[in-house]
Amino acid sequence: MEIISTERFWIFVLSLVAVINGLGIVRLLSVLSDCLRKREQITIQFYWVHTLYLIFQLLMHLLIWWSIVGLHKIGGLNFLSYLYILLGPTLLFLATTLLIPDAKPGSVDLRAEYYGVRKVYFSLMAGFYLWAIFVWPVFGHAFAPTVPLIAAFFLIALIAIITDKSKVHAAMIIANLAVYMTFIILYATHLGELGQSIAVH
Repeated sequence: MEIISTERFWIFVLSLVAVINGLGIVRLLSVLSDCLRKREQITIQFYWVHTLYLIFQLLMHLLIWWSIVGLHKIGGLNFLSYLYILLGPTLLFLATTLLIPDAKPGSVDLRAEYYGVRKVYFSLMAGFYLWAIFVWPVFGHAFAPTVPLIAAFFLIALIAIITDKSKVHAAMIIANLAVYMTFIILYATHLGELGQSIAVH
């Protein structure tokens, strides 16, 4: 009986991660496509904070895939860590789905939609950030160097859960995008660099 190598097994795991993560991207693009096709039937009252958060969600879906490509070099996979690695993309997908209103004929008030799902959306995102903080320890390594930035994301999510003040939410999306850009500049300029950096320790 052939034993599947750890690296080959990781390919299967990352494929499932890609499917779950890809569902979020497909959801974003399909709703955009529906809105374009039904533009004469739908009246959309845009809210710039909500629009920027949709862009932010897309960027987070891209970043999670970019960041974990190198994980196959880590090893140490068991069923519990397998479930854990799938938890992050699942939380991100659920948050993305919650933030996107259905493209139904009629009027859509994106401001009302945003504040209607605010607490659940940011709770899911807070869970996602906690997942990201503890990914490396789950595999027996020290906390990743990205933890301070992920903690900043987490703090922003907590603030957004607590308050519904529009000025605070406007500041929080700008802060999220600023942290994201800092993350990219410092840590995500090379494919899978995060996972590979852990693998050599």
